[in-house]
Amino acid sequence: MGIARQWNREMTEKAISQAEHPNALSLDRGDILTDQSHEIMRVWVTNGAGSSVWISARTLEDPTFFGYLMSDTIRHAARAYATTWDLDERQALESIVSALSAELRNQVGEITTIQEGSLN
Repeated sequence: MGIARQWNREMTEKAISQAEHPNALSLDRGDILTDQSHEIMRVWVTNGAGSSVWISARTLEDPTFFGYLMSDTIRHAARAYATTWDLDERQALESIVSALSAELRNQVGEITTIQEGSLN
């Protein structure tokens, strides 16, 4: 058996469902989700292996609205960092925006598409 195939089998055996993963975010004290609510994005980070990102583009047809959503998300992230790590919220926001701008400008990391988007 090839090394890659063995690694894939071992990782599959170690994989945990996201819904029952011990590091999943709790949604217990969040907004009430209804049948009109849509999950747009899910992001996981694995130590030393980068990130796993899923995005559903079905709900927000215009990518401009995804940009608005990212702006709101970044502001929430700044507040989360400020309250979690006792940081100044404005400084946290500036750090996030600075890193985002640098990454978009320099395109340092390569992304791999595992599942193409579709409307099916």
